[in-house]
Amino acid sequence: MRGIDYWRSQVKAYLRDYVMENTGLKVLALMITAVIWLSVASRPVREVTLLDIPITFPKAPTLTITKYGAQSARVTLRGPSDVVDLIRASDLSLIGEVGAVEPGVRVIQLKLDRGNLPNSVEELRIEPLSVRVTVERVLEKEVPVKPRFDGEPPSGYEIVRWEVKPETITIAGGASLLKDVNEVSTETVTLTNLTAPISEQVAIDLGSPNITISGDRRNVTLTIEIREVRIERVIDDIPVVLVDAPANARSVPRSVRLTVAGPRSAVALLSASDFSVSAAYPEHGRALDRIAPEASVLRNSDRVQIKSIEPKFIRIR
Repeated sequence: MRGIDYWRSQVKAYLRDYVMENTGLKVLALMITAVIWLSVASRPVREVTLLDIPITFPKAPTLTITKYGAQSARVTLRGPSDVVDLIRASDLSLIGEVGAVEPGVRVIQLKLDRGNLPNSVEELRIEPLSVRVTVERVLEKEVPVKPRFDGEPPSGYEIVRWEVKPETITIAGGASLLKDVNEVSTETVTLTNLTAPISEQVAIDLGSPNITISGDRRNVTLTIEIREVRIERVIDDIPVVLVDAPANARSVPRSVRLTVAGPRSAVALLSASDFSVSAAYPEHGRALDRIAPEASVLRNSDRVQIKSIEPKFIRIR
């Protein structure tokens, strides 16, 4: 009897100290919990199907996917209406793991990346649940880089040369993709307003999302040498000046013809007065019938080049 009385007194003490103490606060806490539970439980639930969810395949070091049975799928979700109504297809992605498969035609299971989904949203269906792909081993190939130009230089200008540095890059991808790739291009460079040489960084365009560049390089240096169109022109009747000659000495012929070259804007404005042709009178005893005249440009000498003199030799009498 004494044992029963002891346990009875302990139960009464527990009820008095832990259950009956602060009864009002405990009842209030229970009521708040009930209200919260009821508000959550009473939220309307609905299903929503989102289309065109992109399928991503995490890159494997030695494998690549060259053909896809599908690149997107649809996903059906269920959850509170006010939550699922805010979810967009762009918030989701599907993952297909290829890391452990062998090369060939494979069927890859898809799973939803729940990174952007609230816990209250449930994934119901993925359609299709798997996708057929062709998996190949990654190979490397060295190819040249060629510039891609758009348009032509302005009228009166021309491209003398272009240069890409480095001239080649190493690309990586499936064997079936690399087989027909013999070069890659830069992004488009517009020539329409180009009137002076340039050297700039331009991006490399591989032409396929399934081909990558080995290493960290993504740009090349493109140098374009452009100049005004050059022309040649013949200037007649340029008098020959004799240097250190007797007063009665004369050159035969008295004038020569020059062929000059340079930018069109400079050459087109030239006349005989823009040049000097001279011949040194020979020292005593030397022949006077085979003397090579010398010509120089008096205007735009840094832009105009003398190509030839006709005749090459003159006589003095």
